[in-house]
Amino acid sequence: MEKLEDILKNVLKGNDIRITRQREEILKILYEAERPVTAKKVYSILRKKLPYIRLSTIYRNLNLLEEKDILRKVELNMDNRESSFEFFRGEHHHHLVCISCQEIIPLECPLAEYEKRLQKETNYTIIDHKIKVYGICPECRK
Repeated sequence: MEKLEDILKNVLKGNDIRITRQREEILKILYEAERPVTAKKVYSILRKKLPYIRLSTIYRNLNLLEEKDILRKVELNMDNRESSFEFFRGEHHHHLVCISCQEIIPLECPLAEYEKRLQKETNYTIIDHKIKVYGICPECRK
């Protein structure tokens, strides 16, 4: 079985991105994360391993990895002030977010058939769509 480090190096190589320790570590954090992670959270985790790293380096790398479709940017706050990122595993999905505790539940996308119909009716080429669902989880309602 291929090691995670080798998998992540292949992801970078396959996208013509120079392999650096920072990029490998950023990808590792996001690959292993159970939920989308903010740049500030990546920074706080990474500073323990790479104390010289700057927050601007984190943002620059996250944006590059998103441009190459390795990561997905996820706007989870209702005010869109801070983006989170997740490792893109090829499955389009949405998120249900508790506005109180920030719990995140991934949701399957129910729009595949609707997109096809919409393309046919409008002659548009549908590129993407985003759905944000906010609520209050059962724990926070207690």
